[in-house]
Amino acid sequence: MYSFKQLELFISLARTQRVVETAKEYEMSQSAVSMAIRELERELKDQLFDRIGKKLILNDRGHLLLQECAPSLEHLKELYARFSDAKLMGELRISASATVADYFMPTLIYDYLKAHDGMHLSLKSANSYEVIERVKNGESDLGFIEGACNDVNIECHVLMQDELVVVTRDSSFKGAKPLYIDQITEKKWVMREEGSGTRSVFLKTIAPLDKELNVFMEFGSIEAIKNFLESGEDYFTVLPRICVEKALAEEKLFEVKVINISFTRDFILVKRKDRSESALMKHFKDFVMQRFLK
Repeated sequence: MYSFKQLELFISLARTQRVVETAKEYEMSQSAVSMAIRELERELKDQLFDRIGKKLILNDRGHLLLQECAPSLEHLKELYARFSDAKLMGELRISASATVADYFMPTLIYDYLKAHDGMHLSLKSANSYEVIERVKNGESDLGFIEGACNDVNIECHVLMQDELVVVTRDSSFKGAKPLYIDQITEKKWVMREEGSGTRSVFLKTIAPLDKELNVFMEFGSIEAIKNFLESGEDYFTVLPRICVEKALAEEKLFEVKVINISFTRDFILVKRKDRSESALMKHFKDFVMQRFLK
């Protein structure tokens, strides 16, 4: 297949009509220019020039190629120049677990795009397990998860720690004394689906106590759980404090304090270890790290 360079030399030679002039323009030997043109003609299975003395005059096939390729080549050169000058061009694909996607990423992405006009970011929400899988298989460039990641193929950066709280609509728990976890495990619990970082952290925390949770129902989103709980007093759940602060302040939900147990988890930025970082990926990653770790 003919190359970008061969087409450049062809266009130059069509203009100069002399190999020596084109060789000088591209700082090449005359033999290298002649060889490139001969290879181009061999690829196209057509002669492009009539050779008259030391001049090369475009023939009808040469004129046709020039007419067709010159505008496209100029466009490609402009694109190449823009790409080289703007290293942050392209689209960054991000996946984030529900809490991060709903409560952190909108503001984070807005601030980034406001400061760096012309960038392109896409965000997909999934549970933590799915985010890790998307990063591993290359569907996402960067991921944000809750909890922990023990995959040896994934590079992790802890951004911050978040607290989980047990909540209910039952107003009898307003101002109530803290309880032991075994006093509430048999309640009807509404939980995130398996693979959720929130669910995983909570169950791992109570696992050493050998207490099995009565999971009554599962939902795929935090908002669905909150809306369900606010409709009745019989249900319990565990959610990130940041997600229920407003509902607690408005007394739509009530916190159930648990004795001797702290439910905490990390928010983590993940990327594939063997994935080379584009300028855009590194730029956004550094922006996030500075925002959370300052």
